[in-house]
Amino acid sequence: MNTILNSAKEVLGRATVSTLDSARFVRNILDAKPSDSKLTDAQFFLKVIEVGLRNVRAKEMSLTDGFALYLKSKQHLRPDSIRDIRCIGNRLLRTKPELGNRNFSELSVSECEEWLNTAFHTDSQFNKARTMLHGLFEFALRREWCDKNPIKLIERRRIIEKEISPLTFPQIKNLLKTAKMPKHKECLPAIGLLMFAGVRPREVHRLTWKDIDLEENSITIHSLCSKTGGVRQVEICSSLKRLLAPFANGQKNERVCPKNWQKRWRDIRNDSGFKNVWVQDILRHTYASYHAKRFKDLPRLQLNMGHYDLSLLRSRYVNMRGISHTDARDFFN
Repeated sequence: MNTILNSAKEVLGRATVSTLDSARFVRNILDAKPSDSKLTDAQFFLKVIEVGLRNVRAKEMSLTDGFALYLKSKQHLRPDSIRDIRCIGNRLLRTKPELGNRNFSELSVSECEEWLNTAFHTDSQFNKARTMLHGLFEFALRREWCDKNPIKLIERRRIIEKEISPLTFPQIKNLLKTAKMPKHKECLPAIGLLMFAGVRPREVHRLTWKDIDLEENSITIHSLCSKTGGVRQVEICSSLKRLLAPFANGQKNERVCPKNWQKRWRDIRNDSGFKNVWVQDILRHTYASYHAKRFKDLPRLQLNMGHYDLSLLRSRYVNMRGISHTDARDFFN
């Protein structure tokens, strides 16, 4: 008996499990062996161990490796979306690399929330990163790398939108005057689309001249260009048509935005007196506010803006304070 006990201890070596617990473990496995099994006790025991090890290998995945697979699965998205996912994921992994080496199944709600708080300091950044991390854990959940998504229990932060005043009519005229200067003139069509059609900056950057139909007075925002993924058509007003007409005879497949657009657009803003004071998306807000003042037709404006409903227009975009009926009329004509 002592010889058997000593042999068992020698096999277990430095394992933390006791000899008695090991014996119970083996007994439980053998008790589960079907009566009609053709395997010997040793073969059945080894089969159970083999299946268990294979299951562990299949079900566990580290955050770093899982994120690489998640990013690979998103290659069908637009380049901007892929870039956002990559940037958020890399920032998280840089902030706490030790968590990247942990498995999905090991992370708790509190650890994930602390991770987000450490990596992202503004409410909007926090919410955007939370959305990405939620998607990553859903990806892991579908592959059975974890049993639950801890991000579901992390609340989004409430963001109080600041009031954005539209550009005044003198500011609009000054911006256009700068854009019409010879060194900036190539940028005029793109600025016109931002100002007089309310097209989103990223959407403008993807537009080509074949998307603009001056005969039908419409701009087609395709699903690959659109932020929301849907196709929409935007009206071309008289002011915009006059800006676009001199440039519309070029190659249809050429982008509306000229080369080095971002720097050139920043230079135009700076030359117009907006250095360090430019508000993001202010031209889209300007278009919405002047449109509401001129036409008093929010459903029509909603279609042009590409919003799912009117609530965002009412709560954030439309601010007609200081806009006269004359300015609104002249803006579009």
